[in-house]
Amino acid sequence: MGEVHRLPNPEDTERQASDWFARMNADDVTADDHARFEAWLRNHQCNVKAYAELVATWNELARSGPLVRAVYFGQAMNAASARSAGVPRWLAGALAATVVAIGLSGGWTFYKQKDDTRFQTAIGEQVAVMLPDGSSFNLNTNSRIDVDYSQRSRIVRLERGEAYFKVAHDAHRPFWVHAGDRWVRAVGTAFNVYLRPSGVQVTVSEGTVNVVDATGRKSPPSDASYDKSAAALTAGEQADAQGNADVIRALNTAQLSRLLAWRKKNLYFQNEPLGNVVNELMRYTPLKIEVVDDSLRQLPVGGTFQTSPEGAEALLKMLQDGFGAQIRRVGADRVYIEGPAE
Repeated sequence: MGEVHRLPNPEDTERQASDWFARMNADDVTADDHARFEAWLRNHQCNVKAYAELVATWNELARSGPLVRAVYFGQAMNAASARSAGVPRWLAGALAATVVAIGLSGGWTFYKQKDDTRFQTAIGEQVAVMLPDGSSFNLNTNSRIDVDYSQRSRIVRLERGEAYFKVAHDAHRPFWVHAGDRWVRAVGTAFNVYLRPSGVQVTVSEGTVNVVDATGRKSPPSDASYDKSAAALTAGEQADAQGNADVIRALNTAQLSRLLAWRKKNLYFQNEPLGNVVNELMRYTPLKIEVVDDSLRQLPVGGTFQTSPEGAEALLKMLQDGFGAQIRRVGADRVYIEGPAE
């Protein structure tokens, strides 16, 4: 009898294709990886076909834009863990593969790391992400977030920057956000979390959230353990959490609108000290801007500026043309704002 040639198992081939896709797109891919990849392709035509189909799927997602890609990746991640029949396991595995970065039309990044999914933005960039349960978040400039969903819990960790969350109601799976030394709990609501150098700021636009001290707690507290210590915030309230203290204040409609205006790529200021305006706009530009004159730092400033490097440039031009300030640039990334020339 002649030699029997067996076709490769399709699922094994597809899984290998997804593994190779992740490896060849990793930052640390080596010449040896390339050689072994070429050998794998030459081993059987089925390998070539599986890899080509995977690349075609990836390219289709890349053309769909950041939001669509984020939605699909979030769904694929959960489909992979739940073994959903709606998404082929090989495709879910490829899309949730370790350290797959997107650097296409925008500079934001998605990648799978261990058991959670990470999104991050560069300076001046923002991204909107729809999560599989219908919840969503807007990620502001220079921010990073980890999403860890399971059948029992919804946990998001804000590692840097600012995010606005709109949470789909699910009484059996509370939505927890960890930022700095605080846990924020929501069931169905909308709120903003800003991780600042001085502490965590939580602003509620809809519903109610609870803010809990997270010191020494890597996981969310149980309902029984946090009820007595939680600070409850309702729509129109803001908490500044520093150390053991939560300072809560009420916001009027105009204040709330200004605080959340970044989601529409604008910042609004009304009689705000120039020093504060500069600090806020520096979040959206690589420029390091310093107001040299003490009295100039207290100058009341108003106006609308873009959440981008162009917004900072517009402020500099306004100060120079409208207030006679001296704008001194040192190198490509440092600017000094000085008083009018004598």
